[in-house]
Amino acid sequence: MKLRNKLILILSLVLLVSLFLEGVLGNIYFEKYFRYTKVLQLEKIDFINSGKIDYDKLKVYEKNQNALVMIYKDNKIINLENFYYIKVKTKTGDAFVLLDAFLDNLYSNTPLKIENRDLVEITAIKILNNYYLPTTLIKNNDVFRDYKFSYRSKDIYNIDGRVEEVNAPYTQSSLGDDFLESLLTIDVLKPQKEKYKDVDGDDEFQLITLNSDGYKVVIFYSFENIKDIFPSLKLYFYMKAILIILFTVLIGVVLEKIIVNPIVNLSKVSEKIANLNFIKEIDYKSGDEIGTLYKDIFKMSEKLENIIELYKGKVSRNKEAQIKLEESIKLFMHEVKTPLSAIIGFSDLLLEDEHTEEIAIINSESKRILKMANTLLEENRFSQNEMILNKKAFSLISLIELSLKILEGESKNIDIDISHLKNISIYGDREKLEQVILNILKNALEYAKSEIKIYTEEYSGEVVLYLENDGPHILKGNLDKVWNKFFSSNSGDRGLGLYISSEILDAHGFNYGVENSNLGVRFFIVLKKGI
Repeated sequence: MKLRNKLILILSLVLLVSLFLEGVLGNIYFEKYFRYTKVLQLEKIDFINSGKIDYDKLKVYEKNQNALVMIYKDNKIINLENFYYIKVKTKTGDAFVLLDAFLDNLYSNTPLKIENRDLVEITAIKILNNYYLPTTLIKNNDVFRDYKFSYRSKDIYNIDGRVEEVNAPYTQSSLGDDFLESLLTIDVLKPQKEKYKDVDGDDEFQLITLNSDGYKVVIFYSFENIKDIFPSLKLYFYMKAILIILFTVLIGVVLEKIIVNPIVNLSKVSEKIANLNFIKEIDYKSGDEIGTLYKDIFKMSEKLENIIELYKGKVSRNKEAQIKLEESIKLFMHEVKTPLSAIIGFSDLLLEDEHTEEIAIINSESKRILKMANTLLEENRFSQNEMILNKKAFSLISLIELSLKILEGESKNIDIDISHLKNISIYGDREKLEQVILNILKNALEYAKSEIKIYTEEYSGEVVLYLENDGPHILKGNLDKVWNKFFSSNSGDRGLGLYISSEILDAHGFNYGVENSNLGVRFFIVLKKGI
């Protein structure tokens, strides 16, 4: 994913998380936390102390909490003056008829006006002891009806009598009608914390009943105010979300200009350097971290260009030296043919007179070297595609023993262990594989301190030959280089033996390698078994 797309993704995630938190936390606060804290506030009453009511504190409480409070004791509503009511004298006693809900739900063309001494006929629902909620009121043949509760048939009482008292509260609460309606469905005298919805289901209220110093305190609070302000709060959140979006877009544009674009340009510069198109100047002048990075890359470009130019010159010189070396080798091999031919001739004569193992080795090795010189001169180089192999089955142990015999003079102070070497038949070009064994064995003898182990492991159709010495480890970076042409760990020396060995093994298709071991260094060759 490109840097610009990552930046857009990160900013989008930040934006979405911000909007989500705004919406969720806002909803949690206003719908959950506010309600919870409001209930705790409503429960903290301070207007009843030592069995007495402080009406001044009660008024302050109702005003601050925007709540309606009813105090009840000994079957009487103590603060009845908070409600609009009439006291009716009947044959059975006094009845208090609470009119707040009735007046709120009244639908009549004739205004209801009640005065002392008026005769009334009332159908009402009993809510507490001798307190009633009217559904129908008849005065002077005028009928007034609360249709909201006209369907009720339970706890219905007829109140006929004369009005002895009319009370209109000094400050009438808007909660009075809803509170009186709640008394029809909830036992407010039982300690509780209940949520209540009105008959229409539009408004939600909190009703709390507490016991305090012998009084029943009923607190009634409306959440209607929250619902009134919640749309405004939602509008606030929407406007805030729009501002956050615009601010995020602005930040994205600024970040793209001051961070993304310079980094994109820097990426293009790096790509040019990777293609060896070195920069000559930089166009970013700021002194920040990106500016420092530009300067560092410019310096790197200059140094890399100088190194490459230096390397090109060195490679050119090395190539010339390599050509001269190869020509010298060819000349040497050409010149050595004459003495080799003489050695072969004299050894043939000696073999006719006295057949010894030493003379036979001199004769066979001279012929092998002469053949190798001829091959080098004819083919001009070793190449697996051009090398001709004369494959046949032969004994591996005899090849090892012959090689050790040839190098006997170089291995006088080295203990060579071949006790775990098995007499296995392998398949390949015997002369060329002898050359491989000699080259690797010479290398092992050159670096060995006192010990060399030669052993094999057999597998299905294959045998792995190991040549291991107790010499120093090869640097990890040089393990693959030992097979390179003219490579040698000895400064100033030119290695060719292992390179020739690798060419021969590659021509056979054999796997091979070198590794550091617990003893020292171990060469291995995966040979094919003979039939």
